[in-house]
Amino acid sequence: MRVAVRILVTGTLVIGLAFMIKRHSADINMSQAGKVTHIVLIGASIGQSWQLAEWPARVKASGFSAESVPAWQFDKSEVVEEILMRPARKFHPTRTYLKSLFQAPPRKPEIVILKECSSYFPGDLLTYQRSVEGWVSRLEAKRIKVILATVVPVTRSRAAQDRGKQETLLKYNEWAREFASQHGLKVLDLESALRSDDSGKYLREEFAASDGSHLNSAAYSVLDETLRSALCETQTPVIPASPASMVTH
Repeated sequence: MRVAVRILVTGTLVIGLAFMIKRHSADINMSQAGKVTHIVLIGASIGQSWQLAEWPARVKASGFSAESVPAWQFDKSEVVEEILMRPARKFHPTRTYLKSLFQAPPRKPEIVILKECSSYFPGDLLTYQRSVEGWVSRLEAKRIKVILATVVPVTRSRAAQDRGKQETLLKYNEWAREFASQHGLKVLDLESALRSDDSGKYLREEFAASDGSHLNSAAYSVLDETLRSALCETQTPVIPASPASMVTH
C-alpha cells in the first residue's frame, strides 16, 4: 500500500514538473512577445485588499501585470527570498504545493514594491532600516527594480489610541524617502496621497475604514492613480497619463 502511494506521489510530481516546465516556456514566450512588465507588491492587509491583479485593467495599463504577495509581519526576508527563486517554488510538504505544480510557475518580477503597514509601529526603526537596506540589495543584485512604499498613516483618533505609532511611522517614511533618493529608487508615496493637510499628516477620514487604520474603496481609487504616476516615472512601458493622475494630494 505504501509503495503504491509513493508511486502515485512520484508520478504526480513528475507530471506536475513537466507541466510546469511547459507552462513556464509558454509564459516566457508570451512575456517576450508582449513585453509585459510584472510588478510584485510585498505587503500585508492593505496590499491584499488593493486587488493588484486587476489594477492594469482598472487603469488601462496594458503593458503591466501585477500581484500582491502577503507577508504578515515587518520582516519580509522569507518572501523576498521566495521571489528571488522564481520561477522555481520553495518546497512545502502540503497539498497546496502539489496543486501549484499544475499551475503556471510564478513569474519573476521586473519590479518589486516593498510596503509596510502601520501595524508594525512603533518599532525598532534602526532594525527596520537595516532590513530594508538588505532586501533592496538582494533584489537589485538580481536586476529587479525596487520601489519603496511609504507607510499609510492612521487617523488622528487612531493615533490618540496608540501612543508613538503615528510619530514613528512618519520618521520611517522620511527615512525611506531619503534612502530612496540616495540610491536612485522610486518612492510609492502612499502617505502623501492619503494624508490630511494638517501638520500631523494623519490619514484623511474620508479614506479610512472604521478602525482608522485600514482603507476604504475611495482610498484604493486614489492609490490606483498613485501607482500609475509612480510607474510613469520609471523606465518601464509608458502608461498614457490620465486626468486623475495629474491631481496632487
